[in-house]
Amino acid sequence: MMSDTTPNDPRSPHVHRVHGAHRAHRPYRSYLFVPADNERLLQSALNKTPDVVILDLEDGVHPSRKVAARAGVAAAITRVEAAGKAAAVRINGALNTAIDDLRAAVSPGLRLLVLPKVEHARDVQLLAGVVDELERAAGLPSGEVRFLLQIESAAALPRLHDIAAASPRVQSMMLGSEDFSLDVGGLPTPQALLAPSLMVLYAARAAGVLPVGFVGSIANLGSIEAFEALLQEARTLGFRGAVVVHPKFVDAINACYTPTAAQITQARAIVAAFDIADRDGLGATKLGDLMIDKPVVLRAKALLIEAGLDPLQQQETTSC
Repeated sequence: MMSDTTPNDPRSPHVHRVHGAHRAHRPYRSYLFVPADNERLLQSALNKTPDVVILDLEDGVHPSRKVAARAGVAAAITRVEAAGKAAAVRINGALNTAIDDLRAAVSPGLRLLVLPKVEHARDVQLLAGVVDELERAAGLPSGEVRFLLQIESAAALPRLHDIAAASPRVQSMMLGSEDFSLDVGGLPTPQALLAPSLMVLYAARAAGVLPVGFVGSIANLGSIEAFEALLQEARTLGFRGAVVVHPKFVDAINACYTPTAAQITQARAIVAAFDIADRDGLGATKLGDLMIDKPVVLRAKALLIEAGLDPLQQQETTSC
């Protein structure tokens, strides 16, 4: 299957072209699951600081409550949007139930759909076609609703790139640690999750979409300090953003994926030094003990975009 995206495709709000057209738009950092039928947990999430609230119609809702949760999801989306957060909905995996979920969820304010248990590109394309029609019926701009894909089985692994590149609606992709581990007959330990996590990361990057997650179990509700270590490892590997089920981790995610003033200053200095070298006809230069060539400057520009800054804007000050 031929991909219609390129790495750092500008249509993803998280992964930007820093060597051409770009948008200075802060990416989503933290995603918090909330059962769509749980008023107490929804209100708690609205009082916290996640970038995205995922209203869960799948595993977080008892089968006897699915219809009621679906009936209330549009109103919940409105509340999430009014609280200044991005509203997302996780639908069910079974096709008939998924269609019912989409009919209830695709409404003004919805920014993201979480698609569970994706195993084929055609799964994504079929649901994208349904969302096309529902957007038109709701009077929403075409393509406004994006997809976060959950990879939760071994069967998906050989098809990851085709899945990630299946539709322009795909914004991000993650490994579902618990369901994946169950599928392969293992436990969600860091050792067992490292290889499939990296496969998801590499496929997402190759398709120009954002890899979300960390190498660990989403069900582990241990210390914040231990979780911070997982986040730092994930960021170093190339992940951007994390999905959690407990609000106590949200601030740690936001801190991990918010560039510091020192990092911004360094990135601006790198960009400025390389611009001077480029004007002088040099392909590389030096800043302190750092050798700066194209990959280094592109990484610095990506960090500035992550901070919501324009990497091409002339710096007026060296502080954030």
